[in-house]
Amino acid sequence: MGGPKQPLPKNWPEGFPYLTSPAYSPSLTKAQLQSCRTNPPATTNDEVLREIPRDIKLGPCALVKITPITDPRHPACGQSGLFAARPLPPGNLILPYLGEYHPADSAAHASSDYDLWLDRDAGVAVDAARMGNEARFVNDYRGVPGAVKPNAEFCEVWDLRRGEKGMAVFVLPLGKKYKGKGGGIAKGEEILISYGKGFWGERRDEAPEEDGEGEIEV
Repeated sequence: MGGPKQPLPKNWPEGFPYLTSPAYSPSLTKAQLQSCRTNPPATTNDEVLREIPRDIKLGPCALVKITPITDPRHPACGQSGLFAARPLPPGNLILPYLGEYHPADSAAHASSDYDLWLDRDAGVAVDAARMGNEARFVNDYRGVPGAVKPNAEFCEVWDLRRGEKGMAVFVLPLGKKYKGKGGGIAKGEEILISYGKGFWGERRDEAPEEDGEGEIEV
């Protein structure tokens, strides 16, 4: 007799694999796995990876909700977006970006729109095209009615529970150009990032945009 079923977020696509931790491609080498599990030292500017705390709740995130988009003006009309379920302060962690860790040069992921760099030096990326969590529903701010700038960003992180690198979605901190009024993300507001040229896997060979608040340069 099987164990209890994994709870799913409301509006999660039927039959689509929901992750509470990353999946790992069998094509990853031992060296790539070791690099992902090595916390890089602080830089000369004392910059260290942001951290995902050990006690973060696994499973559906109470901070967000997946919502079908029906506004015909929205670029993702007919699909879904990720919205704040409560006020989210500037700079706060929203949730990890989960998917399959894989070699970045894998042909199987070449056309994915959900593929992010994870460890560029080791040639590892994370793709949420075939499995993931709520973070895969974050849309780009461009063309969204009322959106002038993104209000969130992807950041490289160190996961304290798993002892490895990861990606996560954060509210833009004060000092960066954000969409919301007064900073942070209001309850019911769509969480929007800037994909940016050169960020997604299919754009890795392109140059990053000049006006790139909230983007990660590759």
